[in-house]
Amino acid sequence: MRLPSESVEERNKHILEQIRQLKCEHPFWGYRRVWAYLRYVENVIVNRKRVLRLMKRHNLIVTANTRLKAKRISDKKKPRPSYPNEWWGIDMTKVMSDNGWVYIVIVLDWYTKKIVGHHTGHRAVTRDWLNALDMGINRQFPDGVRDHTLHLMSDNGSQPTSTTFMKVCSHLGVHQAFTSYNNPKGNADTERMMRTLKEELLWLREWKLVEFFCVFPCQNISFLWR
Repeated sequence: MRLPSESVEERNKHILEQIRQLKCEHPFWGYRRVWAYLRYVENVIVNRKRVLRLMKRHNLIVTANTRLKAKRISDKKKPRPSYPNEWWGIDMTKVMSDNGWVYIVIVLDWYTKKIVGHHTGHRAVTRDWLNALDMGINRQFPDGVRDHTLHLMSDNGSQPTSTTFMKVCSHLGVHQAFTSYNNPKGNADTERMMRTLKEELLWLREWKLVEFFCVFPCQNISFLWR
């Protein structure tokens, strides 16, 4: 491979410094997000291929984990909302704290990308999922959700498929939908939000249990979508 000239290296020097700084702050960003930030936030006029080339040369590319590749098998199309509070997604993740695992359940409005409800707790039980859903409904539908045709997408885990959860949804008038097995793409909007939450916040530091009750109100994590 032909090496760049000294003049080109000099021009790349400042861009490389900015890329390194971004990777320190956002270690899971790929070249596309790095380029987009440089172009639209820092107003740096730079070609996307140039960013990719620099990141490859200096080992700044995120290495893909092939073991985590999901099977893309689907027997139905993913719904697309046409207005707010038509389709919500619900999902859970966990993070280690100084006092053990903490489970975070989040309810996302697919149209606005607003986190409408959440719950943080020590256990991954149905009640935690219902608490997150209840928060979203009380905030978005103070007069009741029935007759508003609200759909809720989830995976096929034990919590959203439990008898208690399904009974509550039926009583409230919330229409449940489930992703195809081995196909998380059906809940892609919520899964992508969870990935952003991990990459931008959860994986960047070690946590104390008490901090979750200060950091995780919806208004404090909504900055992830701005």
